[in-house]
Formats: sequence, C-alpha cells, structure tokens
Amino acid sequence: MSLGNHIRVLLCVVFMGVLVGYVFNAKKDITEHEYIDTVKEGYLENFSDVTVRNAFNYAFFEPYWRYYQAKTGEHVVELSGDITFQGVEGHAILQFVVNEQSQQFSLQAMKFNDIVFNQQQKQKLVGLVYQTWEMKQIAYE
Repeated sequence: MSLGNHIRVLLCVVFMGVLVGYVFNAKKDITEHEYIDTVKEGYLENFSDVTVRNAFNYAFFEPYWRYYQAKTGEHVVELSGDITFQGVEGHAILQFVVNEQSQQFSLQAMKFNDIVFNQQQKQKLVGLVYQTWEMKQIAYE
C-alpha cells in the first residue's frame, strides 16, 4: 500500500470517528412535554371552535411537534410541517411561547420555506389552516 493510500485510509477513519461522535452527542428532540400538550389542546385567539392540534393536523402534512427552552429562558413549542400556501408547496415552522405561570401561549414566530413571516403573513397562513379545517368538516358531514 502506498503512502497516498495510507493517508486516505487515515482520513476516512478520522472522518468516521468525528461523524460517530456527532451522532451520539446530538441532542434529542423533546417530543413529549406538558407544554406541547398545552398548545395542542389549546385554542388560538379568534379560533375557539377547534383545538390547535386538530386544525393543524388537517392542514399540515406530517405535523411534527417539539419542545425546547430558549436561551432567553422562554418555553417554546415548535410545530413544523408541509403545507401549500398561496399556491406554493413548502415547509412551515411555527413557534409558540408558553407562559410558565399562566399556562397560556401565543404564536410568536413563523417562517415558510425559510422566509420569516410578518404579522400579516402569519395571520394569512393561520387563516388558511382554520379554513382548511372548516372545509374538511363540511366535506365529512
């Protein structure tokens, strides 16, 4: 085996070691937490006829929920999933902040296809989600 082959083998071994270390040290998502349940079973302002879980389960393809505590100390429940918004298929991420004392939550941030939404865009996407839920309810009646 030539020196070049020894170097390639060594680099591969080092790379694999780094990769294995990364995989075993990666933080696991917290997908079961009381704050996730708080958001799922709660209601968004102006939409008191359906829980957040039910509305987004109808509108999002494969919704994924996770909890984390932000560096600021805020308790964040993040919901992500695929949705078609204004004719564009994409991936949406919503972040709800839960107040530890009151157990109330609010939608704080949202992005769609890596574009951070302003308040008006957030309202349009949330409106679409609840409109989708209503249309599916009518279809099932």
